[in-house]
Amino acid sequence: MGVDKADQVAYLDAEISRTEDDIVSLVRQRAMLKRRRNAFSPAVNLPPEILSLIFEFACLPVTGENIDLSTGGAKFGAANLGLGVGMGAVTPLFIGTVCSAWRKIAQSSSQLWNTVVVYLDNGHSHAQASLLKFWLQNSAQRPLSIKLIEDEHTDNEDEWCIDVTSTAVIDVLAAHSSQWHTIDFFLPSTWKSTLSRVRHNLPHLTNATFRVAEGSPTILGLDAFAFAPRLREVSVIGFSIDDMALPWTQLERINGEYFSVGECLDAIRLCPGLRSAIFEQVCAGQIPFSSRPIHHENLEVLELTLPDTTWQPPSVIGAMTLPSLKELVLSLPDDEPLLRTISPLVRRSGCQLRHLHFVGITPPEHELIECLKEVSMLEVLLLLNPMMDKGGVLTQQFLEHLNPRSGSEGGEEGGVSSGCLLPRLKKFVYQGSISFSTHSLIQCLASRWRSGGSQKLDENSSTVSKDSLTAYSGDAVSQLRSVEFTTAKKIKVDGADSKILQELIKEGMKLLFLADPNADGPGW
Repeated sequence: MGVDKADQVAYLDAEISRTEDDIVSLVRQRAMLKRRRNAFSPAVNLPPEILSLIFEFACLPVTGENIDLSTGGAKFGAANLGLGVGMGAVTPLFIGTVCSAWRKIAQSSSQLWNTVVVYLDNGHSHAQASLLKFWLQNSAQRPLSIKLIEDEHTDNEDEWCIDVTSTAVIDVLAAHSSQWHTIDFFLPSTWKSTLSRVRHNLPHLTNATFRVAEGSPTILGLDAFAFAPRLREVSVIGFSIDDMALPWTQLERINGEYFSVGECLDAIRLCPGLRSAIFEQVCAGQIPFSSRPIHHENLEVLELTLPDTTWQPPSVIGAMTLPSLKELVLSLPDDEPLLRTISPLVRRSGCQLRHLHFVGITPPEHELIECLKEVSMLEVLLLLNPMMDKGGVLTQQFLEHLNPRSGSEGGEEGGVSSGCLLPRLKKFVYQGSISFSTHSLIQCLASRWRSGGSQKLDENSSTVSKDSLTAYSGDAVSQLRSVEFTTAKKIKVDGADSKILQELIKEGMKLLFLADPNADGPGW
């Protein structure tokens, strides 16, 4: 009599079950053996304090110019749901997946959790919020650095001006507002109610960046940050200064993008303690018919990027008197004269500029020299002309004024000039046209290096006289330590000049000669 098929199936099922149990048992035994083996690893036997420090370094984000923020969310992996600590960094969530011991150490190391970047995903906002809540709980009471990046996959074209941004993430963040230290938020209109709850609960907020949310109405009349007692630095991108209430009187640094001319002036007026004002992509807007003069005692850094040619820079700069100004960065349209408002500003303010950065067509050389004579305390000079086929040219005359041993300013021939241009200059960066010999440039660089230093070039160098190698008092002329030229005409150095150049570099002078990337001329 044959065995019943049902009994055979039952027997086989029992054998499969027993085999699976054996597999589970073997897997557990293998895991136990691996743990015993791993116990001999030096990494496992490190004290928790050392491991915590190693984890902290592992979680530092990668910095660099080649990072593509637009694709950064995917690099954190699906398990992190778009939460990370910065581009390319290991997250504490990942560390916790290695083993239970590391997970315990990571979760108890609050410094690993006080920085978070959230790539918002409306489709998974509630899962993100849950994970974010766990993340912030591990931060204990540490000050938080938070950056929110808008969901790039949201498409509201069919529902124009209807904001569908979830509030799940901001609700979790608002519960920890007392820990906010540095924030970078985009602000959709759906968040206004939640943000209103943090209005009097921002005791540690020091630095804030506010960005307009794309594809949704702008928040208007937001006063959530008006009572942040420690807020000192603010960046406002895309908003008007009338759109939100801020503690203007206590601000020390403001960065405004897409401000109008009037808003630039109003921002400076509103902030009596302001030390740094950076206005990028300034637009004409409604230009004040008659700007009320501004006398600001504390402003030290002013940066203006003016891409629009429909209005004139005097409407901003001409209204200011800035006696404490030390750094001026000015980027003008291609056809706008750089120096027309600078010299009056310097004379009117009586300021001691240390850093001057021009982006625009090179001014006529004689005008440039006259302007630089008025800023004798200057230590850093950058002249960048993106349009090399336009503007002025630096010639032999400029080098003679810059050379402390030139006789062009009334000094004795072959001796030290009594009127050296920019005697305190330490760094010079130039992009534009030149018309001087390489030999004259090397002579000038050697003199500026010698005049400000105590070391000497090789006295056997045939192209520099012994007198010019004699160290000159550093109190009068500082050592020019860094020089960079970007030109269409090749700066070719050979012979004795090449030897001097090598000696300058060896002694510590930083020299860089670059080709204009847009130049078609021969030689590079």
